[in-house]
Amino acid sequence: MVDKKVVVKTIKKMLDSGIEDKVIMDTLADLGLNKEEAEEFLSSAKGATQIESKETKESEEPAETDSLAEEDYDIDSVIKKTSDKIKEHLSEKEQSDSLREQSTHLKLEEQDEKLDEIHKRIDSVDGKISSSPQLIELNKKVSVIEKDVSEIKSDLKDFKARIHAMHDIMKKILETDRKLLTKK
Repeated sequence: MVDKKVVVKTIKKMLDSGIEDKVIMDTLADLGLNKEEAEEFLSSAKGATQIESKETKESEEPAETDSLAEEDYDIDSVIKKTSDKIKEHLSEKEQSDSLREQSTHLKLEEQDEKLDEIHKRIDSVDGKISSSPQLIELNKKVSVIEKDVSEIKSDLKDFKARIHAMHDIMKKILETDRKLLTKK
């Protein structure tokens, strides 16, 4: 079994270095402690920070049993296990982010492919419409109608000019007739 003081000191060091309670609990579980024992050690370590600071002020030299217990228990292995756990969590997070990014890229590529397909369909429909025999015949009919309209406009101008000329001639004839009739 692990010495309680050594575990509490190690947890205190982990807390001082900013490691989260969850990571500490996971590390204690890796050491074979159940949840209740781990919570007890963690709360002891959190309370021990105040108690230890009083103890270190009262006695400058550590007790001989503490140094022996530290030698029996390898703090470096706990620190290594903790750092390995942190690295593992970071690696998992990195893999998760990478998968999410790859998934996003795949979805974007799928959307690009769908948009390209839609553009191709629109282009093919436009090509079918513009090359449709009915549309070609309709365009021919519109051209003929436009030509007829322009001819009608031209003829109308001619008729207006003729009517104007006839009007002038009629005026002159009427003027001449009036002069002749008034001379007598």
